[in-house]
Amino acid sequence: MGLFQPGQRIVERELTGRFGVSSIPVREALQDLESRGLLTRRLNHGYSVVELSSTEARRICELRRLLEPKVAEWAAERITAEGIKGLELQLREMDKGARSGDMAAFFHSDLGFHRLLWKASENEFAAKALETSLGSLFASGLARSLQATAAGRAEPIDRVAEVATHRRILEAIKERRGVEAGRELLAMAEGFERHFQG
Repeated sequence: MGLFQPGQRIVERELTGRFGVSSIPVREALQDLESRGLLTRRLNHGYSVVELSSTEARRICELRRLLEPKVAEWAAERITAEGIKGLELQLREMDKGARSGDMAAFFHSDLGFHRLLWKASENEFAAKALETSLGSLFASGLARSLQATAAGRAEPIDRVAEVATHRRILEAIKERRGVEAGRELLAMAEGFERHFQG
């Protein structure tokens, strides 16, 4: 998953030394990562990389199934030409990551697509709720996929099929068919949830 593994403790002092900066920008970066659901903070223990239990992942999936399809409907109603271009760019990056086998790039552009979708809904409260919860879900999904690949098991996510689903969501949004975009998103969310049950 990169330099840090799920559950690994992040020591602020080590980061300030490593990057040669004061503690203020490091602390701000850690707080930002926490708000995105990528780090957790415990009193007197500092930060650690998010590591979801199966129950936590299921609870996030419950929230996602209810909220994100509605956000897709709002996005279809409110999206601008600039918002559509942003989604198209993220979809191209996602497709590149899928075809090259670069799992980290795939997940990064996938999350970027969803973030732009949430932004297009023009509902900052829903976007924040999804950002906080789904950031950790995507990070955990990436970790599980990398672990499966490293262990020689089949990849749990069909990346090419995921790109095709995202393309259908984008087309529905572009054509202002919000209910259809929401249905596609719900089916995708249910498939991602199965990824955590396998």
